[in-house]
Amino acid sequence: MPMGSIAHESVHKLLCFIIGLSTMASLWDVRSPSKIGDSNDGMIFDAVGRALTEWERVENTCAQLFAILVSANQRQAYLAPAVRAYGSIVSVQSKKTMLREAATAYFARRKNKSHFQRQMIDLLEEYVLASNRRNEIAHGCVKNLFVTEKTKGNRTRQAAIGLYLAPSFYNPKKFKDEALTYRYISSDLIHYRQEFTKLALRIGGLCEKLRTPLKRRS
Repeated sequence: MPMGSIAHESVHKLLCFIIGLSTMASLWDVRSPSKIGDSNDGMIFDAVGRALTEWERVENTCAQLFAILVSANQRQAYLAPAVRAYGSIVSVQSKKTMLREAATAYFARRKNKSHFQRQMIDLLEEYVLASNRRNEIAHGCVKNLFVTEKTKGNRTRQAAIGLYLAPSFYNPKKFKDEALTYRYISSDLIHYRQEFTKLALRIGGLCEKLRTPLKRRS
């Protein structure tokens, strides 16, 4: 292949990778706050529980992926020492590191499946981004929020705008300069729950590809 074609192909792959990362980041960005909150706190509590349940599906599929990478017995993978060690890790970043290191060894011995490695790296990056939204949902508080309005005579009053899931005021990372970094209503939480489901399915799909032996060319 001519050098010019190789360079062009490399640039094309790099651009595709950058565009992919940009799309991934926007998917997991904090959603713009709704001007009107929910009227019923039960809607938010229900959405929180459902979203966190779907997140556990993401964690389960990541554990299954790790079991495949370390060649654990698939019938009782949860009993494998390496998988139990993986399950004891709390930090998402640490889990990502364990998965990447296991993947490096796995794909080094399975060149016929190495084309799946890029997909796995992308999914792990998405896993970390999604965990930020999961943490907000898990640690948020349901609050009735107010805005300050000016009335005639230059007076001010507090007007309720509804119920939101928002960070605690003591959290310096999420409550900066007396401003909330996020405030979610139930429809936002439903959105993230659906995205957690999609992510779990994508990781599960990769697991199936790695489990399935590739057919040899005749």
